[in-house]
Amino acid sequence: MGALKTALRPRVLEGTGSELSEYFRVTDVSGIAVVFQNVEQSDLFASVIRKVGEMLPEIVESRTEQKVNSLIDAFLPNIALSEAAVIEAQMVAEAKTDVLRSGSFVTAPKIAELAGYSTKNPSAQPHKWKKDGAIFAIHHKGTDYYPLYALNADDNFRPYKALAEVIKIFADRKTGWGLAYWFEAVNSFLDDRKPKDVLATDPKSVIAAARDEAEDFPNG
Repeated sequence: MGALKTALRPRVLEGTGSELSEYFRVTDVSGIAVVFQNVEQSDLFASVIRKVGEMLPEIVESRTEQKVNSLIDAFLPNIALSEAAVIEAQMVAEAKTDVLRSGSFVTAPKIAELAGYSTKNPSAQPHKWKKDGAIFAIHHKGTDYYPLYALNADDNFRPYKALAEVIKIFADRKTGWGLAYWFEAVNSFLDDRKPKDVLATDPKSVIAAARDEAEDFPNG
């Protein structure tokens, strides 16, 4: 393909009318002449035209590839989702909506505001907590949101230590969203209370509830 590109690469020539005419007469090649009205136009546009001309093979090849891919897509059948897949997607969307509307999650700048951290890089501290496994976050439309119930207002809004233990227990079993669902859901082990509501007052029970679920569902 590289050799083909080189062979097809056009030459962009500059010169007077007589100079170009002589070149075409001697070489017997065909070409297209771009005529400028004055020297100023030539100085302004010549370099641009030269670059475009030299890149024509790549431009044509790129457009051809796009056309071919579009043609392939046109021949491919539409993928029909099963009813179960649609229902599952709806359930996930509803669960995420409930979490987002709960008011339990805030951005890093809000945490920085509450704790009095530097506003120059408000994501620095929450990001470090997440990296260290001290807190989790949910990602929504390009932004990380952190659970407000996980922050101890009496300790300068640092994460409760019990949260790190819960995250460790679930390890790779739950993503940030999975942890959010678990904390937001009523838990029978906690007498039908939500883990988020008792994390501050009864952390040992929350840890026990996490262990109970991890043991009952070892694969997630």
